Amino acid sequence: MPRRKAAPQAIFRSPKIETLLVAVPGVGTKPPEEWIDQNGNVWLTGVKAPGIGLYSYEHELSKSATSIWQDLLDHGQKILKALISLIDNQKLQHCPVLLVSHSLGGFIVKECLRLAYERTESHYRSLKRALAGAILMGTPHSIRVEEEKWQNVALLPYVSGLGLKTQSIDNKDIKRLCESSRMFDQAGIECPILSVCEHRQTKLKRSFTSKRVMLVDKDFAKTGSNEEEVLVVDSNHRNLCNESDNKGILLFIATALEDARLNIATDSPLDRSDIDELDDTGYDMVESTTNENSSTDPFTASNTAGNSDLGFELLSVSSIPRVERNLPLLPRYCIPVARNRDFYGRKDILDKIGKYFNAPSAASPESENFAHSFAICGPGGMGKTQIAGEYAHHCKVNKTYDAIFWIHADEPSKVSDGIGQIAIDLGLVSEDSNDALDPVITANLTKAWLSDPVKDALIMSDKPDSRASWLIVFDNVDNLEVLEGVWPMDGPGCILITSRDPLAKQSNILAKTGIDLEPFTIEDSSRMIGQLTGREEDGRGIGERLGGLPLALTQMASIIIRNHMTFEEFTETWDENKEHPEYLGVDEKKLHTEGYDKTLSTVWAIESLRHGRALLDVIAFMDPDNVQEEMLKKYATGALGDYPSSSITYLKARKELLQTSLVSKDASQKNLIVHRLVQDAARSKMQPSHYQSVFSMALELVSLSWPFEKFGWRHNVARWRKCEELFPHVLRLKVLAADIIPSVPSLDVQISITMRGHFLESQSLIETAQITANLVKESYSQAETFQKSPKEVKMLNEIIAETHHNLGCIGTESNQPVFTLKHFTKFNEMMAVEIDEDLQTIDNRLAISWNELGNGYMMNCMWKEGESCFKKSLQIAQRLSSFDPADFSFPYVNLGLAYWLSNRLDDALQTLQEGLHFREAKFGPNDKQSFITGRFLYAIGNVLESQKMMTESLSYHERALSQFLSTIGKNHHRTGDVHVRLAGHHLWLCNFDEAGKHVDEALRIFGDRVIFLPERARALFRKGDILQAAGMATEAVRWQQESLSLYLKISGNGTVTPGSVTDANFESLVAFWSR
Repeated sequence: MPRRKAAPQAIFRSPKIETLLVAVPGVGTKPPEEWIDQNGNVWLTGVKAPGIGLYSYEHELSKSATSIWQDLLDHGQKILKALISLIDNQKLQHCPVLLVSHSLGGFIVKECLRLAYERTESHYRSLKRALAGAILMGTPHSIRVEEEKWQNVALLPYVSGLGLKTQSIDNKDIKRLCESSRMFDQAGIECPILSVCEHRQTKLKRSFTSKRVMLVDKDFAKTGSNEEEVLVVDSNHRNLCNESDNKGILLFIATALEDARLNIATDSPLDRSDIDELDDTGYDMVESTTNENSSTDPFTASNTAGNSDLGFELLSVSSIPRVERNLPLLPRYCIPVARNRDFYGRKDILDKIGKYFNAPSAASPESENFAHSFAICGPGGMGKTQIAGEYAHHCKVNKTYDAIFWIHADEPSKVSDGIGQIAIDLGLVSEDSNDALDPVITANLTKAWLSDPVKDALIMSDKPDSRASWLIVFDNVDNLEVLEGVWPMDGPGCILITSRDPLAKQSNILAKTGIDLEPFTIEDSSRMIGQLTGREEDGRGIGERLGGLPLALTQMASIIIRNHMTFEEFTETWDENKEHPEYLGVDEKKLHTEGYDKTLSTVWAIESLRHGRALLDVIAFMDPDNVQEEMLKKYATGALGDYPSSSITYLKARKELLQTSLVSKDASQKNLIVHRLVQDAARSKMQPSHYQSVFSMALELVSLSWPFEKFGWRHNVARWRKCEELFPHVLRLKVLAADIIPSVPSLDVQISITMRGHFLESQSLIETAQITANLVKESYSQAETFQKSPKEVKMLNEIIAETHHNLGCIGTESNQPVFTLKHFTKFNEMMAVEIDEDLQTIDNRLAISWNELGNGYMMNCMWKEGESCFKKSLQIAQRLSSFDPADFSFPYVNLGLAYWLSNRLDDALQTLQEGLHFREAKFGPNDKQSFITGRFLYAIGNVLESQKMMTESLSYHERALSQFLSTIGKNHHRTGDVHVRLAGHHLWLCNFDEAGKHVDEALRIFGDRVIFLPERARALFRKGDILQAAGMATEAVRWQQESLSLYLKISGNGTVTPGSVTDANFESLVAFWSR
């Protein structure tokens, strides 16, 4: 069969393809089928990976082609289309793809990668997700037009034979290849790249003579990509493609394929069974061929089953005898801060950090149980984060640590989220599981691994080589209290901290050691500004005026380049525009260095922005570490008229901010990062009215992205992940709202804080949610002093009514009966006034308010009054034109509990079964839409237990536990309630071990939180009963005494004695739905 040009041609193919390798040869070099090992086999077929499919991209370019350089670049588009077609037509979306190129073939691969990462269509995203990486063997790369270096490129087509004549490449083609390199650099390539270069000169033959030339050395091969590794091998250019036994190349291939396979498994909508059933028929491009002499037979079970030797199989926890946690995914490098290619100086600081972390004492046996910490201290703009980022990326490239993690630490919530995210990144918990949403579970998994970082679950953890090395960077720990609950950290790892607070480096406060950053000297500043601008002028005048502040030097270099200024012109302009210093709320002594009479605000030249000022103003109100561009592109028509209103104006504004280094992109290229002092500078220049307008605009953008629910029951869990992403912005807006409340009547403030309260309550962060709701009340009372339009009055009344509702809900969740009834009564009264009979057909809030008022009465053990309210709620709900009984599950289940607690068991069971039937008819049995289904199951189990139908009761309680675990997770107090009930069942069945497990899990959930002391007291009493029944009387007494002590403290009833207290006493302490 004739070969088709510009298409992948099969060299070797397993019966079922699970790993796709594509080889791209150079021009005039060996074809991939001649890339052989010592045994004469194509070495890529011996890669340790399951189901290899090896293809060669046949570009058919020859050294005699007249337009060879442009043709190379054109093939980038062709191979990209061919790859997408191959993957889509043959259903290979589950396969990691590795591109391997030699010599000039690397230009084709680089162009392919650039085009793929510049496109956003779904089929390009699928390819990018599958890309394991690229190997560029002897591929030139430079953005500088250096003719002597580039002339060697013209020799590359002649490395394999005779025919060398005087070869040259013209300046036009050099510029074309330089531009291709520059565009590659700017494309944001995220896949791993291995650039391989020769150490030996290559002998080029003429007819009767020869010469030796170093064609592509390290400097000429390096691309500078964020994910690049550079490898120098003992070979000439001709034989680079035959480095079959090079450990560096083989390790890169194994790691890249493994990481890609895990990424595909994580991101793909297919599950494992779907992947196994994918079409495994042959390709229609060429006939199947096999390599019978391959040193590794890909048809053997070991190479097609994906066993652990290949690094792809995820081991079941139950198969690991000693380590009861998932196998960690190592190496793991999670560094959201992109590497700064223009990083300058600070070698002494980097050496000091490395020396401290690598000192013999850091690895001594007596120090294995605690982490070594180093703090980089200094004022904003001094380059603390850049130094930490450079160290982290340097360690990643050199594989100094097995795992590196980066945590933004300016807020306690970010620290707790970051600690929990480590467990997800390591694979200790599945990202899609409910456990991943639980901060307590993920934090505990992280801390357990950090303290005993076992590399391989099959290796006993007491062996020295089984312990992984790790580094955590806590960035922007300006408030040292944010690490409370996390510090100190145990384990054989290293911790790098950046902080404005100089106390962070004192061993009695935080880190064991550290350093205070000093500004650059005038000479260093001059060299840095020269490096950034590419100039050889004397920059000492600029360094003197900017005071050696690295951030200021970086920003001014951008301004010099953008305005085509000489250094002298810059200093003249600078001196003509002096102004009084403004220190943006930072201690003047810390920022004002000798010879530095300009403020950071002046340095950043925010007023000179022509397109990006409004965008920067809005970003100044966002969380600085993760400003989602998706949110900024909502193009809301808010109060800020000059905010970008289209893609074109947004891109123009963003370009200006990026060019002036006022913002940067994170490693994902999807979010923006801004320095906190840039935010301070932007806000400091706002007049109060403009401040209010920008605040409103920022809140509008967050609100447009926030997954709001209509006012109602609000127990759907599907929106929580999106809320987590946006929550830091709400926190930021809440803080900045403090500058508005005293002076400007703003509905936006209450809306911002209300959003925050909803999310906190849903996450069971009750104490913080109550503080948040009280803030709404406070801001409302202050806003009442201003004149308002009727529309504003209506909105404010709606907010305060919702606040009473939220406070009541918080009271029910935290055992505050009087508090709950007070706020639900007010909520019901406001709804009764606002919603007349006509509105009752379209507005469900009055019906909801009667249900909540019923909850208030039930919390105070007023069963009859609660029953009346629940019936009223259902009666009013039926007036809705769109009434659906499944939407009013709460009054149904609450009414059933009112009957149960009044000992009307038949009425209770009938009502609960009726409500559950409505829900199952709409959502199916055991739905995961909300935990309300679990409440029905739990309540029915309680009624059946009261009717002495213990087997049926146990079944319903087990279903309730399963439903709660799938919706609200392992750490919710309602889940703890079910564990207590199940402990009682197993106690009755004399299954003491099982009973003990349930009650211990309940005690873990309730912990020592004050609001859950009633639940804890009940669980302690149940544990005492279990131990007593199991014959462990001595231990039982201790638990019973502790439970009695708590009971007396909570109830104030001093008449009970250890012998008289019963289950009923403890049941009376908890909320009615927890009984």
